[in-house]
Amino acid sequence: MTRDLARPVLRDVGGTVGRSDVALVYGGLVALGALVMVFLPDETVDAITAHASGNLDNMRARPVESLVLSGLVLPHPSNLVLVVSLVVAVAYTQRWLGRVATLLVIAAGQVVPSLVVGAVLTTGIARGWLSPALAGADDVGVSYVVACVTGVLVARVPRRWRWWYLALLVAMWVLPGVWLRTFTDVGHASALAVGLAVALVVSRGVEAAATPDGWRPRRADDRPHGWRRRRAGDRPHGDERHTPGTLDRDDGPGRPGAPDRP
Repeated sequence: MTRDLARPVLRDVGGTVGRSDVALVYGGLVALGALVMVFLPDETVDAITAHASGNLDNMRARPVESLVLSGLVLPHPSNLVLVVSLVVAVAYTQRWLGRVATLLVIAAGQVVPSLVVGAVLTTGIARGWLSPALAGADDVGVSYVVACVTGVLVARVPRRWRWWYLALLVAMWVLPGVWLRTFTDVGHASALAVGLAVALVVSRGVEAAATPDGWRPRRADDRPHGWRRRRAGDRPHGDERHTPGTLDRDDGPGRPGAPDRP
């Protein structure tokens, strides 16, 4: 029975990944680079990692280059397992949002957390809370992008499983920072927050596009006061001046329907 349930899921995952050029190209570049670095001397690997790192020193000297390269280099071959999650998550994001929007999500998941981490480190070093050596610490990998993209997909999870999925994301990307307290944990939490924000905006936009009046389903109470359908027992609003004993703003002295002043 488990095999019968897993087979269509795996078939759907394989088909989705196979149709996602963004996932295949991005994951392929990262995996290829990691495999090549396995055969390089340790000194060369350290030099490549230091050059590609998105740390403060590189961000000040080469901001664009460091932001791009830091998302393509893995700190260790064991992180290839994370590339599988990256490929699957990016593939389903492209299936939902399309190629251009997925590229924007990837860029936001890499750039925004890196800038947040840079701001935290800059503030901490300036105030003496953190060691100045952290300005040159290695900060590479795809974990920021994975945290962001998996956060975006929360909007695609069925409602009955959504809170469980969100709890899993928090356990993966936020809770480790409670006891580890590294700057990468700040980046993971920031990336997840970006992904959840994108999920909220996009899901609201999809709901709006599916409704007749744009932003929310049309309800009777949303119509102008004068257009509301009269219910049984309601007093009429539009013709009070024809009701005996009721004065209208047009029925002032000297006007029809009202007595003149003595």
